[in-house]
Amino acid sequence: MDDKTSGIIRIYLRKWQGQVITKEMLEKLRDEIYKKTRKNKFAPFSNVKLWIKAVRKEMKAEEKAKGASSKKSKKEKPEKREKEQKEKMVTSPSKSLPSRVEASLHTIKDEVHTPAPPVEVDLPKAPVVFDKIYLQNIQFEIMSIRQMMERISRQLDKLERELESHRGD
Repeated sequence: MDDKTSGIIRIYLRKWQGQVITKEMLEKLRDEIYKKTRKNKFAPFSNVKLWIKAVRKEMKAEEKAKGASSKKSKKEKPEKREKEQKEKMVTSPSKSLPSRVEASLHTIKDEVHTPAPPVEVDLPKAPVVFDKIYLQNIQFEIMSIRQMMERISRQLDKLERELESHRGD
């Protein structure tokens, strides 16, 4: 889901705050998304519901982040906040990380530089698909073989009769 779509959904969620979302609301939201983005004209309602759910999660996360930052700012004195910000800027990011995190980062970097050997994967065989023309060709071949076998059988019968007639003489 792109930013335009999530922005449109945010607007409508703010309008409909506290209301149960009905099918008509979903239709209206889907139409509005199509008008503004020219995408997802016939998106199923299940997708629209998933988008709404994702945007709600994002909105809650943003509210939590704002709430946490406002609580911190009320508790701390402005001088302490300024000092902490300066210290964060001065110290490198690796010094602020715990040693275990740094160790895991180094192991990940080492793994990236030494890739694992390739693994062979057995792919499933593609299913054989017969079309009408192919099956018709096989049918004609079988018919021609039958006709040839009948002709050979008649010739063998004819030869057999001739042999019997010569034996009788």
